[in-house]
Amino acid sequence: DERQEELETLNAIYPELVIHPDDPFSASLELEVTPTRPLLVRFIPGKPASGQRTSYAAATSNAAHIERDVEFSHLPPLSIRLHLPERYPSDAPPTVQITTHYDWLPASKLIELEKEVVSLWEDYGRCQILFAYIDFLQQSAEAGFSLEQSPDGCLVLPVSSEAALVDFNTATRQAKFNAGTYDCEICLEPKKGSSCHAMRTCGHVFCKTCLLDFYNNAITEGDILSVKCLSPTCGKDSSKGASVAKRKPRPLLQPRELLAIGAEEKMVRRYVEMKRKKRIESDKSTVYCPRTWCQGPAKSTKYPPIPADLTTLVDPESSSDDEGDAKPPADQKEKRTVPSNPSDRLSVCEKCSLAFCNVCYMGWHGPLARCYPRDPSELSAEEKASYEYIRLNTTPCPYCNSPTQKTMGCNHMICATCQTPTHFCYLCSSWLDPQNPYQHFNKPGTPCYQRLWELEEGDEGQAPADGRGFAGERHWEQLA
Repeated sequence: DERQEELETLNAIYPELVIHPDDPFSASLELEVTPTRPLLVRFIPGKPASGQRTSYAAATSNAAHIERDVEFSHLPPLSIRLHLPERYPSDAPPTVQITTHYDWLPASKLIELEKEVVSLWEDYGRCQILFAYIDFLQQSAEAGFSLEQSPDGCLVLPVSSEAALVDFNTATRQAKFNAGTYDCEICLEPKKGSSCHAMRTCGHVFCKTCLLDFYNNAITEGDILSVKCLSPTCGKDSSKGASVAKRKPRPLLQPRELLAIGAEEKMVRRYVEMKRKKRIESDKSTVYCPRTWCQGPAKSTKYPPIPADLTTLVDPESSSDDEGDAKPPADQKEKRTVPSNPSDRLSVCEKCSLAFCNVCYMGWHGPLARCYPRDPSELSAEEKASYEYIRLNTTPCPYCNSPTQKTMGCNHMICATCQTPTHFCYLCSSWLDPQNPYQHFNKPGTPCYQRLWELEEGDEGQAPADGRGFAGERHWEQLA
């Protein structure tokens, strides 16, 4: 029988073809949908449209809604059911029924694909055309079924389908990655994909063992600015040539990506807490608890508490780290002023829950009581000693104003608190160009000329040769 021969031949080409035991002339096939170019899908609030099959129409009400555009490299497969009638192939075409998981392909497109089997049967002279038809479906899937040529310019689906399709795309992509073999860019050894991790922002591949060793050590030592892609070429634009290549911003890793690599939750939580702590400390508008045994920051919507489930945390600061991008001194730094609205004076410590006034630093006295900024004479001996030590032994970062103390080395400093590493001079607190920071010390006639190695042994180990000490902001404080 020609029908049996064709199905056996097709089964040899597609081993996943299943011939039904109760009907030897019927078969089923799952066809992968992997577009050559990622298919753009727009999710909007919608409702099922009436019809023989499930299809979706966009909401036509005037109510406001949010649209989301997502690109998919993998979509749920086509389920193809083939049946060869008794008069096939000479007098009758095969019958085809196509469905999709999660009903993501429009009913009109499914009907169009099913009708194509009759057209092919006629064009090929009414002969065996199953292989040609399946090849046509594969090419259509690679082209994204020409859905980008629709009036909307993309595939439009209801928002209720988003979660299932995104999960399928992620799981399929991870399964294909795990089946491959890659060279780790750190240890340079070939590893299976299941033992590797591809960075989500740039795609560079490293083995998880190397990544965990580096990241755990960086987080333990407090060097959170190093928790990013470790490829030396990451972010470099090579289109302009090696001599003028400029590095683009390399974002810090999101907490959920660290968890995906295999980092322990306590280590990831330390990473998130340290990032939050550095941002709070570098913010000049931060208000601290007046209790000397607490000194915790006040609760703020600007720095919300860290959730218990780190996988739900999306840190916007992780995408704003610009390594090597020069930023001028912060002339418009936030400065604390007395709130005009008395109710805005209320602050609550996030550690001890003390409610206090952020102007006079006394217990909260209500919005109607008048108060004034705290007088310096009211400072305790410990607070005065702390301020005095900071004034005499530190230099402020010109960008975030964080006090920095040098233990040894030259006077070219890099702030460890700034999200963007700021280069500055330790003697005068001047901002330095990251591309050529030492030109500041080579300009004749300037206060820091040829003073790169002054105070080489640290603040307390060696006094400057001319007794000038610090300049910049701390210098004027000493004069005052």
